[in-house]
Amino acid sequence: MAALTGAWPVARLTVRLRRGLHTARKLHHQRCVRVRFAPSPTGMLHLGGLRTALYNYLFAKSNPGGKFLLRIEDTDQTRLVPRATEKLEEMLSWAGISPDEGPSQGGNYGPYKQSERIELYQESIKVLIQNESAYHCFCTPRRLELVRKEAGRRGETPRYDNRCRQWSSSEVKEKLARNTPYVIRLKLEDVAEPWDDLLKGRTSHNLADAEGDPVLIKSDRYPTYHFANVVDDHHMGITHVLRGDEWQTSTPKHLLLYKSFGWDPPRYAHLPLILNKDGTKLSKRGDDIQVEHFKD
Repeated sequence: MAALTGAWPVARLTVRLRRGLHTARKLHHQRCVRVRFAPSPTGMLHLGGLRTALYNYLFAKSNPGGKFLLRIEDTDQTRLVPRATEKLEEMLSWAGISPDEGPSQGGNYGPYKQSERIELYQESIKVLIQNESAYHCFCTPRRLELVRKEAGRRGETPRYDNRCRQWSSSEVKEKLARNTPYVIRLKLEDVAEPWDDLLKGRTSHNLADAEGDPVLIKSDRYPTYHFANVVDDHHMGITHVLRGDEWQTSTPKHLLLYKSFGWDPPRYAHLPLILNKDGTKLSKRGDDIQVEHFKD
């Protein structure tokens, strides 16, 4: 069985988390704590996901009026696994983690499946188009592949070159009138604005140094993870986001989205990775890290 420890011992992690969240409570004293566990139904619940759910659940229950939400992030329709959502809810129940709101429980902030919130994303993206925080990208898959190959030839990190930022509004309207396929991208800012992680302290990361403008709405009109995640967290009133360390580099992107909408962001805490006994990163491939493996 994999060790349920991260880069820090659990006791030390708990102390750091309590200190950070104590500060957060002061900042949010007029709002009841609302946290969420938001898995994708692409497989079985694993130990890393269970730990994240547990931290969120315990934090909610340690605050008066705190709520723990379950949200299913199923916008990637190509990777859905049949009955994965039902299995996930079953495993959370078996572990004693009962959502206050979710697909089965209902609530005032539903629907709790992203595939049922598409209209909200379509309305939200119009705001970013209108305030010029996002733009239509008409690059074909072939052109994007050529851009990647050219970057590789020069020994650079492959990334989108932001070419479609240059189109005028009249040119965009013309392409849309011709039903030219497109995606919608977020305009990254070439700055590294610092932010405060409740566990790691002051942090900064310049996204524009590492990647091109990211896609928010795909060609099938479904949102990407980053866009739907921010829109849902805002509209569901999420006050704190406790998630794995692997999402830390995505946080500046999410904060930029909040800034573009003019919304106040939640507070973030990124949990260290769960490690094997030999100190290596826990792999999701083994059956022995699936929660169902320990049920019987």
